[in-house]
Amino acid sequence: MKHLLFLIVTLLVVSGGSLMAQKIYDDDIVILFDNDVHGHMEGYAKMAELRKEMLRKTPHVCLVSLGDFSQGGALTSISHGQYAVDAMNLVGYDYIALGNHEFDYGIEQLHQLTNSLTAKTLTFNFCDAKTRKPIFQPYVIRKLSTLKIGFIGCVTPVTKFSDAPDSFVDADGNDLYDFCHGSFYTLLQHYIDEVRAKGVDMVIVLSHLGDVDSSYETSEEAIHKTHGIDIFLDGHAHHVIPERYVPNDRGELVLLSSTGAHFANMGRLIITTERKCKTDLIPVKEYRKDDPTLLAAIQQFRESLTKLPVIAQSEYDLAGFDEEHNTYDRNCETNLGKLCADAFRIMGRADIGWINAGGIRNSIHAGNITYKELLDAFPFENQICVCEFSGQQIMDALEYGVSRAPLDNPSFPQVSGLDYTLNTNIKSNILTDATGAFIGIGEGPRRATNIRVLNRKTQQYEPIKPDGKYTISSIDFILLKGGCNGMLTNGKLIVNDQMMDTQLIENYLRTYLNGIVDEAYKNYVQR
Repeated sequence: MKHLLFLIVTLLVVSGGSLMAQKIYDDDIVILFDNDVHGHMEGYAKMAELRKEMLRKTPHVCLVSLGDFSQGGALTSISHGQYAVDAMNLVGYDYIALGNHEFDYGIEQLHQLTNSLTAKTLTFNFCDAKTRKPIFQPYVIRKLSTLKIGFIGCVTPVTKFSDAPDSFVDADGNDLYDFCHGSFYTLLQHYIDEVRAKGVDMVIVLSHLGDVDSSYETSEEAIHKTHGIDIFLDGHAHHVIPERYVPNDRGELVLLSSTGAHFANMGRLIITTERKCKTDLIPVKEYRKDDPTLLAAIQQFRESLTKLPVIAQSEYDLAGFDEEHNTYDRNCETNLGKLCADAFRIMGRADIGWINAGGIRNSIHAGNITYKELLDAFPFENQICVCEFSGQQIMDALEYGVSRAPLDNPSFPQVSGLDYTLNTNIKSNILTDATGAFIGIGEGPRRATNIRVLNRKTQQYEPIKPDGKYTISSIDFILLKGGCNGMLTNGKLIVNDQMMDTQLIENYLRTYLNGIVDEAYKNYVQR
């Protein structure tokens, strides 16, 4: 069939799920894609319907994921990613590239998930440290319509340091796996050349790199430093990129696209037999069709929340936010706040653990602790990050956090690795701008004094040094998103996008405390 015109238009979605878009011919290729779903599983019901709709237009439909599908919500966390895999199998995914969060549950569970997938896992830069051979298939060549297309998969090398790093070394600390940081671009070019030598018409990279500037490899740099790629479908940065053209090392333009995150959009790439390409993003909220089989499966998954296993036991009530009486953690330190901050500090390998009081929404009573109790106490699905701050920045942020005590304050800090004396008789001298954002401390005495930081080597508390450098492990809401009026948003990012907070606390309870909340957390509140 001859194409009279290939319209370059943006996809519009209208009521009833009817798509107004460019004409799709029966010899066109349609590649649907998503990235960074992070447990927002209702989107799979939409994707299943979209896939069926595209198949009614052309038989040449392929569905791919660009990673981070197995972590981020209650259902994926309690199943360690299995529910997401079950849903993806029902939808009918063809290929997936691993995201860094697919490694959160350890290597054994990673293989359990990928073995359960009907889709083929493509990732060239997750390798055996000794043999240098990829653990998974690096690429696949597939005939779609009249074209042979090479799909190459990759994951961000930062994975080695940000997600379950203990999984990547043996008992003596020797590397078991490598993510090819430093040699990534050379290796990518090697696989591009290899698939080109096999006679493909186009090369599509399925990537979990992200386009943000960093000390690690990015999608734009991967394009700049290679040649032979036609299309780069990307994840990791959570950026919405409907269509961007990036020059390669020969000045040729490569199409780059990403859907954002949390199933805000479904991506669609259309390729004609003349190799003309167009991407567009379909907003999930505006796509009105849902696959009933997927909806039923997701509802069945949700019913499992009422049957969650015990992950730890506590002889003591763990005091969090009391919704009825507005007491506990919003004006003083509590044992649940301490447990959470300890988990952040210890599991995040930081000097200080920090959670704002408003991030804790329930108490956990003595007895068995299930994942549901964690979800009730920490319902926001925040990601853990680590940032570096000067001692002065920490002193100022702490002063802001205690500025309203003994009144309730959602910014009140629950901390670990940090102690101080609080005098609520001193009038707060914090400074804010017209929007209420924290901008500094005025003259006069401070409420928080005698501030000390735990020395990780000596396990002794030492006076904080204003010009010293300290790492804080906390939630992205505080460190990256301006939460608590920006009290801790000017740090140097060390580790981004680690585990979800409840997942990290679960790991702390299971592995560090061996499932027992002991007398260290006996005290109810400390005023």
